[in-house]
Amino acid sequence: MKNYIHISILLILFTNAEIAIGQDSEQSKYSIQFNLGISRTLHYNQPVNLFQSLEGSFPEEQKPRNSPNVNLSIYRDFNSKNSLKIGFGSSSYRFWERAQSNVGDGITFVTVESVRRWSFYGLSLGYRFILNPERKVRLFVENEFIYEIPTQNYALLKSGLAIQPKIGGILNLNDNWSILVEGFFKSALTMYSDKNFGEDYKPYAYGVQLGVNLRI
Repeated sequence: MKNYIHISILLILFTNAEIAIGQDSEQSKYSIQFNLGISRTLHYNQPVNLFQSLEGSFPEEQKPRNSPNVNLSIYRDFNSKNSLKIGFGSSSYRFWERAQSNVGDGITFVTVESVRRWSFYGLSLGYRFILNPERKVRLFVENEFIYEIPTQNYALLKSGLAIQPKIGGILNLNDNWSILVEGFFKSALTMYSDKNFGEDYKPYAYGVQLGVNLRI
């Protein structure tokens, strides 16, 4: 039920923003954008124990690791400065962990180092503002909400809502094609771990993306 509530809230925000911006524009334009990026990912309040076992495992240290992300979006331009987007993509959160793990006798523990990875699909709704629309290289700021769904049925993880502000530049190649580069910071707004689990898992990521935009 909470999954549907999150999606409904995003759609309501998107619709209201579209109406408000659309009142100032008589004509809309659409474009398709493909982004590919790399991010540095971790979570707040580490170490967080996400791998409970009967024998016992206790993380001592966790550090960020790089992770790729990909996204396909549709933008609607209401005027030269304002546009809204809806997109779909995939990403993951990775981190290195050193933990004390029990060998099975309940007494003896050994040090184990590993890299953990969680993968998600994401539905995004966002807004972009162009700072200098008259230039060939256009600077922009953008913000989006992302509803993330695990690609597998992880025991201690559930879907979550994240926010991702961006700043970047767009280079126009011609009337239809443009390329862009953007820096971003993504932060969980809701807890991604199960509510019955004792520790809060709220991931974050920061990195860069390269994109190609085609006006249709």
